[in-house]
Amino acid sequence: MQLLRKTTDPATPSDEAVVRKHLLLVWRYLRMHGASVHEADDLAQEAFVIALQKHAAHLDPAATATFLRQTARFLFLRLRRAGRKAVELADAVDLLWARDSERDGGDGLVLALRSCVAELQERARRAVQLFYGLGDDDAHGRAAAARELGISENGIKTLLQRVRQTLRECLRRRQP
Repeated sequence: MQLLRKTTDPATPSDEAVVRKHLLLVWRYLRMHGASVHEADDLAQEAFVIALQKHAAHLDPAATATFLRQTARFLFLRLRRAGRKAVELADAVDLLWARDSERDGGDGLVLALRSCVAELQERARRAVQLFYGLGDDDAHGRAAAARELGISENGIKTLLQRVRQTLRECLRRRQP
């Protein structure tokens, strides 16, 4: 079954154009929910398949984005076999998304976070790169990151807790 179609009506974007327009937004939204990179890739793809099958990909752009986010949320919660706590977390992510990322698809938040990470001391910045896989690095587990930095696993855990708090404070200062 071919899901991507070319349109002859110039006013209607092709399926490929719709995917290109919304893919990063859906992927970032899933990552905010806590999906791994690979889970976000798979779930975003599944959300687009559903949107195309249900002809929701060619609504107005805001309605398409909403449909894709709701579908991605459902798929993520299903993946996690969501209990009440997961649903509460998903609700919190939706509020954050609406407040911080709705208008620009998360671009401003990503830019602010990159700027905050750049302000960290070298060791803290390297811990973030190792643990979360930023830049050209793949994500490492806590043990591998600790070994590379020459500290204990508890040390990396403590360092990352402090770094996350520092980054939260930095992001709060940068909010309009």
